[in-house]
Amino acid sequence: MDDRLHRAPRRLLIAATSVICVLAHTATVRAQSAEAESLFSEGDALMKQGKVPEACDAFEASNRIEARAGTLIRLGECREKNHQLASAWSAYKDALTRVKDAKKKAIATERVTQLEPKLSYLTVSVPDDSRVDGLALTRNGQPLDPVLWNRAVPVNGGEYVIGGRAPGHEEWTTTVTVPNESGKVSVEVPKFKELNKLVPPPPN
Repeated sequence: MDDRLHRAPRRLLIAATSVICVLAHTATVRAQSAEAESLFSEGDALMKQGKVPEACDAFEASNRIEARAGTLIRLGECREKNHQLASAWSAYKDALTRVKDAKKKAIATERVTQLEPKLSYLTVSVPDDSRVDGLALTRNGQPLDPVLWNRAVPVNGGEYVIGGRAPGHEEWTTTVTVPNESGKVSVEVPKFKELNKLVPPPPN
């Protein structure tokens, strides 16, 4: 008997398995798209109701499931209404990396251009004298990557708690307020006191 007859069932099995995998993947993508679309619609409805922070959360969740230029533009609009200009600017910039539609590209480009002069910046300055071994900084409780030290970083307006620690040294924190628009705030990290050199409290 021709060997090709023995190989035919195997080829059919492989082909069928491939089709099943493709269909399963397509179903998953459609399910994710449905979830993203539902959250997008929810965001639109919340915006119309004036529930801006909740709308922003919905748009952001939709974009996490399926990143789309249109969703990012709506998220940018929402962040603007919520006076989070740096977040809005970032959303529009991200939209430009994905957009294909000419009208959406024009909208995102215009908003980026208009927002850039209004952005506020926060600089966490770390002088050489303050760079002790193991130094770690935080901004509102989140680690601040050393690549961001000594750089003016666009941030939303509001209150920021800058903290720092290093092995064998006293911890340090300070709080600054950044304006919603066109603010430039700088914080200088001091040289931390060594714990073994701290002056002991006076005896009772």
